[in-house]
Amino acid sequence: MFIRYLDYLSPRVTFYHKGFLSHNSILSGILSIIAIVLIIILAVYFSLEIIQRKDPNAFYFNSFIEDAGIFQINTSSLFHFLSMAKNFEGTFINDPFDFTIFSVIGINIHYENWNGLQKRGGIKTIDHWLYGYCNKEKNSEGLDDLLTYDFLEKSACINKYYNSTEKKYYEIGEEKFAWPKVAHGTFNEKSKIYSIIVQRCDNNIIKNILGDGYECKNETEINSFFNIRGARIFHLYFLNNYINVLNYKNPIYKFFYRIENPLYGSQYSSNNLNFNPALVKTHNGLVLDHIKEEKSYILNRNDVYIGNNSDNNIYMVYGFFLKNIMDYYERTYKRIQDVISSIGGINQAITIIAIYLNSLYNNFIVLYDTENLLDSSIYIEKRKS
Repeated sequence: MFIRYLDYLSPRVTFYHKGFLSHNSILSGILSIIAIVLIIILAVYFSLEIIQRKDPNAFYFNSFIEDAGIFQINTSSLFHFLSMAKNFEGTFINDPFDFTIFSVIGINIHYENWNGLQKRGGIKTIDHWLYGYCNKEKNSEGLDDLLTYDFLEKSACINKYYNSTEKKYYEIGEEKFAWPKVAHGTFNEKSKIYSIIVQRCDNNIIKNILGDGYECKNETEINSFFNIRGARIFHLYFLNNYINVLNYKNPIYKFFYRIENPLYGSQYSSNNLNFNPALVKTHNGLVLDHIKEEKSYILNRNDVYIGNNSDNNIYMVYGFFLKNIMDYYERTYKRIQDVISSIGGINQAITIIAIYLNSLYNNFIVLYDTENLLDSSIYIEKRKS
């Protein structure tokens, strides 16, 4: 029977027995077929790890670095916007951001220097950014899948950049417009932080945002706004990242994180957002080692403080701080030589088990064949006698 020809488990002999170099059998052939099929199945399984890029060897650690790099605060990195909401029958409903009550300014210095800056000549002595209503075409480039909020264009986004050297404002899209940034880390002497100040409306600012026909509400109207019953809150939405080392193509998952603060007329909330730079290092070569690095950032913590609002008319402060602690994520995928090694080990293990199982029956076959051989010789000798 042809199955006997597939037997590779039975031990070899030094001379042919009925045309075979082993005492094979149908059972040995079946065991050989089963072993071969198992080896093929497991070889395909291990080969799929290269194709599908699953189950990497991954580890994580963090470490201090001298320079944390540079992150632009734009749609490709730390994009953010501010919205307002009010309590209506126990549910918070988003309201249009009221620029006749609030002015929103971004500066590349710590907000605690704000009072000193006002005394030294105001914000026009430094580069700064003004916030106006968000424009989906200008403010959401590349974020269409994430920016699904129907109140986006009623919220506050960066609209203009003031160049203190040229004494001029530039809008998004103009050649000399520059985005703010956080850079190098707070332990680096070249550190850059970013602060957002929400203050009482300034007529000089509102004209640059809404136009010459607009003015800030007067003291009575602003006080009336704060005296209306029902809680009001500020929401800061910003682009945060989550690292998923099991996702081969997109290990850095972007999502919008929201920070919520109640609005009080007599106090202001200060949020220090501490970001860690992050690095995803991938070893994904098929034969030789090939390394791919992807840099990003992750919110580490938010420190919240409450201050007195009696003097400076500040209602909300957000500080963006880049720290010098790098989060490292490293992952290694199997290469062809790793798969070959795995297949060789599996082949060896299956073969040894199959040889042991076969030996239990093969010992009987050897005795049986030997008995037949001896019987045949004895019969021939008897015929000669």
